[in-house]
Amino acid sequence: MPLDSQLEVSVGLTRAILDTLRSLDVAEPEALLRAAGIDAGQLDKPENRIPLEQQQALWQLAVERSQSGAFGLDFARCIQPTSFGLLGYMAMNCRNIGESIEAAVKYQFLAGQGGEFSLEQQGQGVALCYTPVNPDHPATAQRVLAMLAANVSFGRWLVGEAFRPRQVDLCQPAPAQPSDYEEFFDCAVSFDAPRNLLVYDAPVTALPVPNASEELLQLLSERANRLLDSLSHRSGIAARIASLLATQLNNRVPEKSVIASQLGMSERTLQRRLREEGTNFQEILDDTRHYLARELLRNTALPLNDIASQLGFAEPSAFFRAFKKWEGSTPGQYRGSST
Repeated sequence: MPLDSQLEVSVGLTRAILDTLRSLDVAEPEALLRAAGIDAGQLDKPENRIPLEQQQALWQLAVERSQSGAFGLDFARCIQPTSFGLLGYMAMNCRNIGESIEAAVKYQFLAGQGGEFSLEQQGQGVALCYTPVNPDHPATAQRVLAMLAANVSFGRWLVGEAFRPRQVDLCQPAPAQPSDYEEFFDCAVSFDAPRNLLVYDAPVTALPVPNASEELLQLLSERANRLLDSLSHRSGIAARIASLLATQLNNRVPEKSVIASQLGMSERTLQRRLREEGTNFQEILDDTRHYLARELLRNTALPLNDIASQLGFAEPSAFFRAFKKWEGSTPGQYRGSST
């Protein structure tokens, strides 16, 4: 099972890409859907999901066609609370912004598997970190920008302009117009950072959400839990493990027990669920490494030893042997044939 065929995203954020293209007066944005292999009819039902690979292709086409240097910011300006589906309605009914962010992180799988949000305490505030799947894809920088900027847009929709981060860090290089970023976020923005993150101070996370309903939140949470369980079985535990591995493979392989804990189950239960799906942890790890290796070889000029390290191989020779088994050619030969 290749990684890119397992990972999915909701159609709400995909529709938002089209809305952004229309706002920029890009002609026939629907044609980009077809070019990305997406059936427009799939977007009619909010519960539908599409392969991440197709949405990534749409992101790349949208960034190229729009000729916008900050398409991610354009996306965030166009985003609507309903674009997040059930996740958005839950955030609207939390008592304060901090709880809204926590709910968004807990139920992020409902929106898609394009990356992983995580929360960390930072002094008196919190850092919302985002690790994308396939970080070296040509469209990833704008997709990451869109996810962080959309979080800010949504927060401002909930509580107004008082919602602003204290700090924004982006892994991408500095753009031609960094002032556009600072104007949007209303704070300093650091580029070439080690991680993508937003830092919110405690007074910001304590901002109350107007008209929130505890009773409605309870109903929405119950529905979200059922939907999450349904998606888990439909997409499979294997898909969720692949998503976690894709964002955490960086000079090391996460322990199976750590992945099980992140999925809210014991290691024994994880192994049983994988047996039911006819796979195992090592097979998913191999598929994930294979997918990421191809992407890194096609889309970057990283030295082969660095790629081996990023994929968690202890020695480059182990990576070379594994790749020869996957593709029937060496990494260098594969890169040469892809250019």
